[in-house]
Amino acid sequence: MDIADVKATTIWNKAFTCTIIANFLLGISQYIVNPLIATYTDYLGASDFMVGLVSGLYFGVSVAARPFSGPIITKMNKKLIMLFSYVLGAIVNFGYAMAGGMPQFIAARVLHGIQFAFIGSLNMTLAADSLPEEKMASGLGLFSAAIAISMAIAPTIGIGLRSWGESTFGSLGAGYTVVFLTAAACMLLALIPCSIMPYRHRSKEELASLGAWYKNIIAVEALMPTVVVLFYSMAQIIYTIYMEPYAQANNIPNVGLFFTIYAFVLLAARPAGGRLVDKYGIPKVLIPGTLIFALSFLVLGLGNSFPAMLITAILAPLGFGLAQPAIQVMALQSVEPVRRGVASNTNFIGLDFGYFIGPSLAGLAYSLTNSYSVMFTLGAIPVLVALLIFIVGLKASRQKTMA
Repeated sequence: MDIADVKATTIWNKAFTCTIIANFLLGISQYIVNPLIATYTDYLGASDFMVGLVSGLYFGVSVAARPFSGPIITKMNKKLIMLFSYVLGAIVNFGYAMAGGMPQFIAARVLHGIQFAFIGSLNMTLAADSLPEEKMASGLGLFSAAIAISMAIAPTIGIGLRSWGESTFGSLGAGYTVVFLTAAACMLLALIPCSIMPYRHRSKEELASLGAWYKNIIAVEALMPTVVVLFYSMAQIIYTIYMEPYAQANNIPNVGLFFTIYAFVLLAARPAGGRLVDKYGIPKVLIPGTLIFALSFLVLGLGNSFPAMLITAILAPLGFGLAQPAIQVMALQSVEPVRRGVASNTNFIGLDFGYFIGPSLAGLAYSLTNSYSVMFTLGAIPVLVALLIFIVGLKASRQKTMA
């Protein structure tokens, strides 16, 4: 085991507590910034298609960096990498704050992609290593809930900080600067739990058993759940990036309420999904969760109203929150514990790629239809494709895991 010398017997051990606090602060940093990326890129003068492209750019960079980050996370000292990643996150947000135009903003976005290539799969791997095997799904559900809590408060905080900065300093640009500096402060604060987290690096024998670096880029056993995650993330990122422009286009007030409801439902759904997976198994949780998630896009895209937005704020996180812990556990349990870092990296390749192409395809859909409503309605398609892939590939994936 990586984190401690003694196998965990309870979810709430010191190592897991440190990782979940660090993950919470990471979520705050991400979700006060991400919902404003589209409007900030527009503020800098980008076209509609460029808004989508730049919004997903750092996920594309993250995909490109995965062949390097995966082996590094698997073979090197995870605690040192974790500290480096949070420092880099602070630097990135300082870069956003100092960007005076698109070239500087894109440069910071690229660095953000490099940071994301490490931090997501690293945090998940450390959390999984700190959990007892029989409580893996429940623990990862709680781990994901840290992000849900940050989602509950961060978008509203981000919009509020932007408004406060604009009114206090007299310009919209100053409002965005305040948001980015706050995100940087969260990254620096996360260094505290990262520093005190108990950790034991793998022995030379364990590292030697992993083989050459190129064998630790992708876990073939985790490919099916990774492809499912790819299509989930393609759809889910649309809510994060385009919810505010959708609300503005349809004259829907108080879009911050959407993010708040979304996050609180997600906060309840993720731990519940984890417990249900431990009790009933992956298919019985993932299939209904995916159908509910697909329905949310149809409700929002066809509704075009404040009530439709509120219903979507319940349906989307309920479906996604049930399905996500199931597919994460499927990926991590597809390999032996020593290779969880590889499986996690594989899972995040799908996540990154989906987050990269999702905003770009959504931006293209908007540019062709000039309708955010049509764009969200089309968002149901990748979710249903994910369900089809899961159903078709389930038997073969189980056979590989048993082997």
